[in-house]
Amino acid sequence: MPVVLPKRPSVLLTHTPIASAVLLALGSPSAVAQQTPQEGGSATALGEVIVTAQKRAESLQNVPISVDALGQEKMEELNVQNFKDYVQFLPSVTMAASIGSGSGFNAVYMRGIATGGDGQATTSQPSVGMYLDEQPITTIQGNLDVHLYDIARVEALAGPQGTLFGASSQAGTIRIITNKPDPSGFAAGFSAEANMVDGDDSGYVAEGFVNLPIGENAALRFVGWGVSDAGWVDNKPATRTYTGDVSTPADDITVNNDQFVEKNYNTVETAGARAALRINLNENWTVTPQLMYQRQDQQGSWGDDLNDVLATGDYAVAHFRQEYTDDEWWQGGLTIEGNVANFEVVYAGNYLDRAVDGAFDYSDYSYWYDQTYTSGFFLQLFANNAGTSTPFLERTAADLVSNPDAAFNNDDNYTKVSHEVRVSTPQDKRVRGLLGFFYQKQYHNFYQEFGRLDGLARSMTPNGQDPGAPPYLGVVYLNSLDRTDRDQAVFGQVAFDITDALELSLGARYFEPEVHVKGFFGFGIGFTQLGWSGTGENQCNVIGVGQGDRKDAPCVNVDKTIKESDSVYRVNLSWKATDSAMLYATWSEGYRPGGINRNPFAGDYIRDILTNYEIGWKTRFADDRLQLNGAVFLENWDDIQVSFQGANGITQVANGGEAEVKGIEAQLDWLPTDNLRLGLALAYYDSQLKKDFCDTDADDGDGDGNVTECLFDPDDPLDPDDFVGTVIKAPKGTPLPLTPEFKGNLIARYSFPMGAFNAYTQGTVAYQTSASSELELADNAAYGDIPSSTFLNLAFGTEWDKNTVELFISNVTGEDAPLGVTSECTPQVCGVQAKGVKSRPQTIGVRYSHDF
Repeated sequence: MPVVLPKRPSVLLTHTPIASAVLLALGSPSAVAQQTPQEGGSATALGEVIVTAQKRAESLQNVPISVDALGQEKMEELNVQNFKDYVQFLPSVTMAASIGSGSGFNAVYMRGIATGGDGQATTSQPSVGMYLDEQPITTIQGNLDVHLYDIARVEALAGPQGTLFGASSQAGTIRIITNKPDPSGFAAGFSAEANMVDGDDSGYVAEGFVNLPIGENAALRFVGWGVSDAGWVDNKPATRTYTGDVSTPADDITVNNDQFVEKNYNTVETAGARAALRINLNENWTVTPQLMYQRQDQQGSWGDDLNDVLATGDYAVAHFRQEYTDDEWWQGGLTIEGNVANFEVVYAGNYLDRAVDGAFDYSDYSYWYDQTYTSGFFLQLFANNAGTSTPFLERTAADLVSNPDAAFNNDDNYTKVSHEVRVSTPQDKRVRGLLGFFYQKQYHNFYQEFGRLDGLARSMTPNGQDPGAPPYLGVVYLNSLDRTDRDQAVFGQVAFDITDALELSLGARYFEPEVHVKGFFGFGIGFTQLGWSGTGENQCNVIGVGQGDRKDAPCVNVDKTIKESDSVYRVNLSWKATDSAMLYATWSEGYRPGGINRNPFAGDYIRDILTNYEIGWKTRFADDRLQLNGAVFLENWDDIQVSFQGANGITQVANGGEAEVKGIEAQLDWLPTDNLRLGLALAYYDSQLKKDFCDTDADDGDGDGNVTECLFDPDDPLDPDDFVGTVIKAPKGTPLPLTPEFKGNLIARYSFPMGAFNAYTQGTVAYQTSASSELELADNAAYGDIPSSTFLNLAFGTEWDKNTVELFISNVTGEDAPLGVTSECTPQVCGVQAKGVKSRPQTIGVRYSHDF
């Protein structure tokens, strides 16, 4: 939906709700906003929308890119507060929700460029870039879920944006643009909301901002927020029985989750602040430092037990371990803008620090692997046999672990440093150019304990064979890895006015990414001795890496680097057919860097490239009361990075061939009357693999690691040995997962006088069709498709002076279709107890805002 620019900059502040219990921090009045309201809430035209999709401020109607933009007024009208909220109103964007946390670790995709299964510590980088103002904030394993308050707009740039925005903007870019400090005058406001979820649990939102001029050439802006999200998933009472092997006298063990049973189990407490300073040094130079902080304390799980294996009913799970996530981050940015002669110069520097500490239930993993493969072997393997001489196959219940339910614990840290310098020539010249230089370093320290068990024998833990070494008590499988991603690039763009109405622009980016992974993954030596797995501590000397310098792991069994260099390009031809109509044609490319598989024997994977062919239009009609924008496109995805379960169940990534996506996107904004505004946005995608996908290299003699060949040995096609590992997991023509074929939304808002007040009523409907949950057919059969869904939201409000009161109902019908389907382990094992992350049930609330 388009955002609308006010005809006077001062109007921007008149519709900004603000917060009552506040950590105040700074931002700035946006250069972009919404439509100028008329008396009674009416409007006579849609107004202008200014975006910075091409790294310069310009009207959305003049940008030859498929852009969805939600402006401040529109986000306030739609009650958009976080990532899940705005994804609902951006048809080109889809998400894969995380069962372990309500926010902060949701993978984001655009235009169907998804294979699923990624988002782990050493798998692919995201395919969609996330930006906060000029600073990239994309992190491995999920996006930052920035609370959206005092935000000028959210821009969704669909299609490859690799030339201007670089790595991870392969399928598109999402940009969150904050309001900046405004020296022209004081402004402040607050907003308070109380809500009830599913008629059961209550929450609140409190937000506030203040803009403080300092003389005529500087200003401070402080913004703060506090949010309490109510829960709706119940952790229900349940028991589980682990059955001993029939060949042993070991007794069965029955466990319960009594100590973790809780109603409305999944809650989130969020607090954050933003502070910015803007200094106009002179007529030519402006400096804007900004600091932002946010902490989210999450309890419980968002995964609903879809198959009612242990927990029956809607919004219910049965978990046996403590579950929480503490996600804390701060981000500092510095932007310097100025002019040298006729050249515009911009520097943007950024530092991001994120710490995530959490624990999750992992009992499905231990239970279903035990039931599926070991018939009690898993239970007995984890015997508390330290110091006992009892033979392994003769243990009794007294020798067993005190609780075979596994847990997952993590303590992860992320840092990101980036620098970008851009130099632009004057935009009013017939030939215009931009040259930029970019450097980024991402460091991720992952410490993740998979399968932690109470009472696990020391001999089975990493370092457990060395009595003098510190043991990893209870740790079955350990990831202790340092991952460093570097990227340096040179990019540029040249635009040429062939005629007054016809423009040709050319863009390019040369990039040199580097990925280094060092650390430990796997089991202790005890597992190797019992024949469970050779992955882990046993590999340290086998691969010649050895002990290394590891303070949080027994040794180093992976230490690898991959370096690449390549370039991507963009060609665009736009034609201003009339003053109110533009047509454009684009050929563009985007990329993701390659990477390292933590299993050193699995090989590396290279960058994958997305190529886009697009024709689009931007039009206005009826004296700017009707606006219709859209695009049709074909995207070819080459050398796809596909994540799958490799040897010993270790997730790995390989380049898996080719796919294509054909689609159409359209946005309609219409003022049928001065008091009624309608918005419609939709997207249709047709995706498919262009080659068969296999999860191992075919034995064709080339040893190239291409997992899509699915061939037998041409010298002896009937050799039965060549049939191993060449099973087609997803044949040619298989749709790409996660993205629905159709997604759309309709917004209607009617304003009218009501006595001494201005009143309004609003309704929104968001609909999407079903989508496959996994690329591989067998995995998708285990989970089932993600079903279609329809969400209806209603609101009624009144305005007087500088006050607004609104009553709202979101998810009116209680739509409970899951947004994604997953499980605690591979679908073939844990798919019997699949989890689905569902949207918040029906929520009723009241919101009050006041501007000073």
